[in-house]
Amino acid sequence: MANLQDYFANLRIEKFDSFTFKNNLSSFNIEKSAVIFFDLGNNPQINLYIDDHYSELNKKFAEVDKNLMYIPNLDYPENIVDLLKFYSPYLSASDLKQFYSEKHIALTFTKQITELFNEEPDVSSFLSEYQSILDYIGYTGNIKSGFLFFDNDTTLILECNDFVVTGNTEVFFNDLIAFFKHVKGEIEESDSMIGNTQAYDPYENLDEDAKEKIRGIQIQLRELKDSGQLLFALPILKDILNNEANKINLDSTNTIAISYDYRIVLPHFDNLEIQLSHLTKAVYILFYNNPYGINIKELYNYKKELENLYSKISNQLDYDKMMQSVEDLVKPESKAIYTHISRIKSAFYKQMDFVYAKNFIVAGGTFGDDFKYISIIRPKIVYDPEFDD
Repeated sequence: MANLQDYFANLRIEKFDSFTFKNNLSSFNIEKSAVIFFDLGNNPQINLYIDDHYSELNKKFAEVDKNLMYIPNLDYPENIVDLLKFYSPYLSASDLKQFYSEKHIALTFTKQITELFNEEPDVSSFLSEYQSILDYIGYTGNIKSGFLFFDNDTTLILECNDFVVTGNTEVFFNDLIAFFKHVKGEIEESDSMIGNTQAYDPYENLDEDAKEKIRGIQIQLRELKDSGQLLFALPILKDILNNEANKINLDSTNTIAISYDYRIVLPHFDNLEIQLSHLTKAVYILFYNNPYGINIKELYNYKKELENLYSKISNQLDYDKMMQSVEDLVKPESKAIYTHISRIKSAFYKQMDFVYAKNFIVAGGTFGDDFKYISIIRPKIVYDPEFDD
């Protein structure tokens, strides 16, 4: 196994377990391919070398499956509100404003001025960004300048400053790339011994509109991670989540609210409204009004309730046509209910990550189960009339 100390015997190397987001927000974690340079010690020589050779270095790092990230060359992301709301639907407007504070506007302005006059980057302008990233990762060591990268679940810091690379900057980078090349070979050998398994796709069976929106969100996130721009947002997101941790409670009774005019609103998620067509909305509210669940094979028993809901929600003038739509839906041989359940799933999955959305859709305990319910409002102890005396 490759040992970094064999390549850099005279340099300090520190290892630690870094912070990572869990569950749905794990999508925001820094990629294992990232190699991040930081400088809290004002080292103009190494900064100048990276800036002058950035394109060449980036290519060499890419050849060993690594992505070199140099903060002074990165742009602050312009608009990530939709992305953040998708993965963290509980973020409020005031939370989102923190991603576009005066500090970050000034950072963008400084970079634009530097590029406009073709000046060398003022590395001191990025000290707070370096410190924020190190704080986010959870590094508390004493190395002030170097490279941060990952080895499986371990985070490594390799010291690199003007003193240790004096006259040997090119040699240093050649050695670092050689180490990563060795690591790449070991990974490829290990992967060849593991068979491919098909990953679970939580977004299957959604409508094309929902799939297209989700693909767009995933592409944006991938581009932000690959470019390194996401690094600017991660410390802010971590701070917000730490502050919000005690406010998010999906077990509370008001996780879904139905307004007087039958709007479906999620109070915990900044009063996000879920848009559904009238009959589909009536179906959803039917399940909302029956939190223990409904056997869809017995949907005909809920015909009157569904007719009442649909007549109040719909703006159609043809009453007979509305009643026929309900009749066609609840007939024992009808499969129409599956279309509405699928539309409900797509509507929620378009608005938020599946980790949250799955709690609000109409579904069964197992795939193909006829007994369906909205899990987030289902009572924890389910009443079963079979055992009623």
